[in-house]
Amino acid sequence: MCTVHARVGFPGCDVNFKHLQPRHWTSRTDTVNYFTQFIADRMIEWRRRSAACHDRRMTPQDLFRLHPLFGALTDGETRELLKRALIKRIAAGEVVFRKDDPGDGLYGVLTGSVLIVVESPEGKELVLNKHDAGELFGEVALLDGEGRSAGAIAHEASELLFLGRDKFLAFLRPRPETMIRIIALLCARLRRATNLFEDSTFLNVPARLAKQVVALIEGHRPREDSRSAPTLSISQKELAQMLGVSREFVSKQLAIWREAGIIELGRRRLTVCNERALEQLITGGQRVPR
Repeated sequence: MCTVHARVGFPGCDVNFKHLQPRHWTSRTDTVNYFTQFIADRMIEWRRRSAACHDRRMTPQDLFRLHPLFGALTDGETRELLKRALIKRIAAGEVVFRKDDPGDGLYGVLTGSVLIVVESPEGKELVLNKHDAGELFGEVALLDGEGRSAGAIAHEASELLFLGRDKFLAFLRPRPETMIRIIALLCARLRRATNLFEDSTFLNVPARLAKQVVALIEGHRPREDSRSAPTLSISQKELAQMLGVSREFVSKQLAIWREAGIIELGRRRLTVCNERALEQLITGGQRVPR
């Protein structure tokens, strides 16, 4: 049995785990399962709130407070950890790290944005994710010290927070509760990877594109703007890279949706006018008019 004495704080959310006594968790697995579900439920809220900070420079304190992993730290723990961090400034298109580079630490985006990419043997680039201000990346290599599982490239001029692996592990060793939250976060990432694999197997490409657009909307639209037509700042090439398909296919499908009144398109801008139509396409409901 185990008892967790931890306090998790998110903007607008204060959760105290002290009431969760051993009768609730009979094993370490139960503990991990609870935190996995908790982190998964909070990830969308975190992305919504961090998106609101995209147009201003975040402070390192903001970055840690917004993230589910570090939001549980006390003010004193946050200050102690940030003493061990560095600030790095990189130009648009500059490589942050390459696939298989040593996993020497964790990065957080203070300003700008970073693309996580992999390349096929033929040199075709696939964008796995895009991290904007308020987001962290590199957690896997931070923990296992193995080579990077993907590359990272600055999508625009960016300012990054860097926390070295050796510094982080020294901070982490006397704090087992934080280790449990990290495990839960990685489990949530694994669940997402499983969902992506299922999508590529069972969904056709138009449905995958619709699901990607809806996911981006959910991740970047603040709760208070839920009634307005959501707009994404993204290019057709970036959408294509996220799905591993051609830009031409994405362009053709978006044009079909625009003619049907589902979306509006502009230069690096996609506004969703009818989310329900996209959701129906994902679930195999009503077909999108052609």
